[in-house]
Amino acid sequence: MQFQFRTAAQILFGRGEHKRAARLTAGYGRRVLLVTGSSSLSRSGILSLLRESLAEQTEHVEAVTVGGEPDVALADALARQCRQAGCDVVLAVGGGSVLDVGKAVAALAPNDGTGIEYLEDVGRGSPRALQQTPLPVVAMPTTAGSGSEVTRNSVLKVPELRVKRSLRSDQLLPKVAIVDPQLVETAPQRVAAAAGMDALTHLIEGYLSKGAQPMTDLLALRGIFLLWQSLHSLAGLYEGRAEAVAPEVHDHLALASMWGGIVLANAGLGAVHGLVAPLGGLCDVAHGDGCACLLPATFRINALALQKRAPHSPAMVRLGELVRLLTAGGDDLEAAVERLTALRQGLGIRGLAAQGVESSQFAQVISQSRGGSMRSNLVELSDEELLCILTQSSGA
Repeated sequence: MQFQFRTAAQILFGRGEHKRAARLTAGYGRRVLLVTGSSSLSRSGILSLLRESLAEQTEHVEAVTVGGEPDVALADALARQCRQAGCDVVLAVGGGSVLDVGKAVAALAPNDGTGIEYLEDVGRGSPRALQQTPLPVVAMPTTAGSGSEVTRNSVLKVPELRVKRSLRSDQLLPKVAIVDPQLVETAPQRVAAAAGMDALTHLIEGYLSKGAQPMTDLLALRGIFLLWQSLHSLAGLYEGRAEAVAPEVHDHLALASMWGGIVLANAGLGAVHGLVAPLGGLCDVAHGDGCACLLPATFRINALALQKRAPHSPAMVRLGELVRLLTAGGDDLEAAVERLTALRQGLGIRGLAAQGVESSQFAQVISQSRGGSMRSNLVELSDEELLCILTQSSGA
């Protein structure tokens, strides 16, 4: 048995841990690039307190705001700003996109060239390797979904190619990940739902991935259990069956999201993430929404493909374990798929067609899905099987 296990150098988890961000950041540098993007964090007053604390403990704070899903041009522009300001540490506070762009800027600022040269699968051959060590990153998420605070990649849009691609290196792992459920509570309900489905997808795909290993298996199974309960609590809130959720729901969302990041960084993902990348680039489908739509059909098609081509594979045992977990001890694949679909609908996430994806775009989505995460899917899927996933994910 052989495996590697990588994560952030230091992880802090717990309510109130955000108060330690300024001091920890100052330990890595005196000139800080502060990358934020959460309006809810501003409304809560936490951001202003953070900036005051940084001002007291550092020499200079260069503050930038990231809106929406970042592209490679934004990463290049912020890297130039970071260099010009002489920043020597990056503090990224926000959702997955904010953390991703913070990590990308930290990597690009000390290195030559432009961001696209370092991205995977953009038709330029192997990506350029980072020659200079990236700036240290302190990452503090305000949503529970991407797990970017503990991953070694940064996902960026490439508008001219209409794709999303990763800048990936072990050197992108943050020096410090601060996961504070108090910050997650401020996320809008709609954002929390999509982010939670992204985290659930990370854990399910990581458990089934070709790269699955003992360390990630433990995190994946426990994380799926916690998320399954927590996301149903959020669905009850969305559907009006509950007026509020218990504080531990946000604790569990934040913890399972972090575990999902660790799992994906060490085990890889699968066909959901292989397909959602071109859906985001070509059709502007939000990442978490896309994962939520694709997960049920991908679970079904993967199981049927594996049963047909490799019925004695160890992955069949793993699939059975997940079916039992998702159906409270049952063994019916279709029941598990139906429950995944019902959860997505209960969270108010619409099918792909309702999000503007047209069947005429499926062929291009499939043609751009073969790199990245698709390589670690538990079984190689044909174009016809991928088309089935997209077709089955289109409905309400």
